[in-house]
Amino acid sequence: MGFSVVEARLALEATSGNVERAAELLKAHRRERERAQGGPLVARINAFLRNQQPWSEFFDKFLWPEHLHERIETNLLYYRANYAIICGAIVGISALQQPKLLALLGASIALHYGASEWDGRMPAELNMAPLRLNQRLVIALIGSSLLVNWLDATATVMRVSVLCAGVVLGHASFRARTLNSRWAYFKSSVEKSD
Repeated sequence: MGFSVVEARLALEATSGNVERAAELLKAHRRERERAQGGPLVARINAFLRNQQPWSEFFDKFLWPEHLHERIETNLLYYRANYAIICGAIVGISALQQPKLLALLGASIALHYGASEWDGRMPAELNMAPLRLNQRLVIALIGSSLLVNWLDATATVMRVSVLCAGVVLGHASFRARTLNSRWAYFKSSVEKSD
């Protein structure tokens, strides 16, 4: 569950050895800690951005690819936080240039943030099962797509998407793999096979 031994012992002592109550206590403590730090979404974003590689390494050595598929997979895995930052900057600059995109970006962020923070419970009168996170995110994605269509911004969003994809794939194709990136790719493939 990701709790330290000390936390687990303290929770068991506080609940007189009741494992179920200790687990509930630990989960409640984790939720409270995440809420104090900005919520689970902020915690996930920070954990993702901690994987950022140094920019000097990111721009270090470019070579013509010999094994294109392996190089792209390795670099996409190893530099994913750097790519997210670059794409975020491209989207931010594009949104600042067009107010319509800025409104669209704000509404999309609000939809996705609401979907990730909502606990999924439906009103009692609907008598439906709670929605899982992936279901809520799909609904937010559909809502964002409808906003793009309603604001007639499809062409602009596609241009920004193609620009981001081109920058990321161009770098992933020509950036020579490092020993660290190969090791990260190897670890990831072993974890997937388990």
